[in-house]
Amino acid sequence: MSSRSSWESRKLRYWAECSGHSRRTGLRTSHPAPTASPAQTRLESRVLAQLGTSPSLCAHPFGIASLTSSGTSLTLHLDAYLDQERYSFPEHCLSRLLPAAPAPGSGDDVPGIPGLRVSGVKARGRQLHLHMVKGPGQAATLVLALPNGLAEDWADIEGRHRHWCEHNGLRPLWTAPELDPVEADFLQAYPSLERGRTRQDAVGSALLRRIALFHTVTAFYRVQCWDDGDSWKIDARTAHPRAPWHDQLLQRLCHPRWGLPVHVAHRFCHCAAPDTPYQWNHTCAFYLEGHTGTDDSIYLRVHASPEGRDYDWQIATLRQVGAPAGWMSRAFPQEAVQHHDQHQGAGCSRPPSLTPTC
Repeated sequence: MSSRSSWESRKLRYWAECSGHSRRTGLRTSHPAPTASPAQTRLESRVLAQLGTSPSLCAHPFGIASLTSSGTSLTLHLDAYLDQERYSFPEHCLSRLLPAAPAPGSGDDVPGIPGLRVSGVKARGRQLHLHMVKGPGQAATLVLALPNGLAEDWADIEGRHRHWCEHNGLRPLWTAPELDPVEADFLQAYPSLERGRTRQDAVGSALLRRIALFHTVTAFYRVQCWDDGDSWKIDARTAHPRAPWHDQLLQRLCHPRWGLPVHVAHRFCHCAAPDTPYQWNHTCAFYLEGHTGTDDSIYLRVHASPEGRDYDWQIATLRQVGAPAGWMSRAFPQEAVQHHDQHQGAGCSRPPSLTPTC
């Protein structure tokens, strides 16, 4: 294999891992995860902050099965459900992303992303197009795509969310032509925070454009991500007491050509050392900082969860929401799946918050 074909193969693999698409779909851009424009970067960073903290389980990290990115737009292909009760994940996205004016006198903040608007529904109701209300040269767009197997379309989901807002005293703002006064007041209330977000937004956008890495090269069964104002925190849980999944993720995030401009500055991990005792409930921590010596950009924590072999509710939930079988076989040890199947065969079931009785 020539050096160029080898380079193209590595590039295509990185693109497939970052996007969640098969390599057979082809690489359409010169960069696997192209950098967004400043306005687009800001929007994508806020999207990650809104979707990254849900404690519920989805079939993919943050409910994003795959994505398509360019420098000027981003399309997120969503999961259908979250949680064991199979709540609508697309409706959950709307509740986290679309802004609404809180009830007068409630003192509540504006939910969602101030200035985010619905542009329209396309592709026979399967795609919801969003944009930000900004001045010339500040265009930012986002597309939310429904999974093919979901019967309802965006008109149904948006109508149900609008009804919920109005029933609870909230005034929907996502079709207003301009920035609403309550949104402007909310943004002006934190001017220093808004001015200091440029670096954090760039990191958040870059993470969102590589979100499939948390599913394609790791075996974390749950991932949460949030911006604490100083750095991005990533909190992951693994069902393996000693595993290389965090190192594979770090290699992709710090790739010298296509990764983020960061490196691992501090590492607190001994799980792979030959003399490390077999243990659960330990945490590996990694601090990533920019090459220019800036403050920590990303803080990754990986927990070897204390459940041992009893992952019954996690396995049951992930199966119910449609998690791919191949990923499930990596995410959980074989004995954990066997333990779950034996309990299911014996008719033992329990809510996640209860101690097993059989």
